[in-house]
Amino acid sequence: MSDPQRLTIDTPEGPIAALHWPREHAPRLVFLHANGFCANAYRQVLAPLSESYDVLTYDLRGHGRTALPADPAAIKSWRTHADDLMAVLKALDDRPFALAGHSMGGVISLLAAARLEAKPAAVCMLDPVILPFAVYATAHGPFWPLASRRMPLRVGALRRRNGWESREAVIESYRAKPAFARWADGVLEDYLEDGLVESADGVRLACDPDWEAANYAAQRHWPIPAAKRAGAPVHVLKAGVKSTVMNPGPLVKAGASIDTLDGASHLLAMEKPDACADWLKARLDAAFT
Repeated sequence: MSDPQRLTIDTPEGPIAALHWPREHAPRLVFLHANGFCANAYRQVLAPLSESYDVLTYDLRGHGRTALPADPAAIKSWRTHADDLMAVLKALDDRPFALAGHSMGGVISLLAAARLEAKPAAVCMLDPVILPFAVYATAHGPFWPLASRRMPLRVGALRRRNGWESREAVIESYRAKPAFARWADGVLEDYLEDGLVESADGVRLACDPDWEAANYAAQRHWPIPAAKRAGAPVHVLKAGVKSTVMNPGPLVKAGASIDTLDGASHLLAMEKPDACADWLKARLDAAFT
């Protein structure tokens, strides 16, 4: 598996840490990670694609090695991350490109595509977060601060441990958890390489649990109109179990195609990176042919 180059992309709000598998003259794939993770967690998905495409992924605001401001009280929707993606795209050279992402990263790609003048060749989403319309409507109302406090993912993030004496202690602890038992070999190590940062007492999570929780609650966006305005084919790979594509009907009506990866959960990119890479390559090959 080829190793990416590490680079920094300058944006109006500050530097963004990125991984790049360069391929001269090839179309580009820009891939965004899920909430709470980092770009390096997807190496096994993205490295095989670099044989055909120029592949770039980066750490979202508040994640990994990116040090943009990440105030949990300030984020209200994922348009904040879409703004960052648009700034990244503006800093890159002009060539045909596609957007892709996992979970929150997929929705961010969709939100940005709807606003871009130069449209991507495709938008490919690995189990994006597509919630019932009532959730997005409630998120704009006065009772959302109270309602969002009961979101299971937000509650789980706030309870997350965030401090260990060493990286080895984190790996030992995580390997003992059932949630990581389904991950492909090496993915946990890839994630923790940039998902941890040094602290005074050892190591802590690069994505602060308060920021992760705030992203789960920041639902003042509606992905379906974005799918209609994407200006490109929209493809979804839905998890076979525990999918966050909770409202697929409107996506299909908006023109999206939906496939299902049987036997995989929402963390399908960690569990079956080869299958995700194959699915992405097929969609990219069709888009750029």
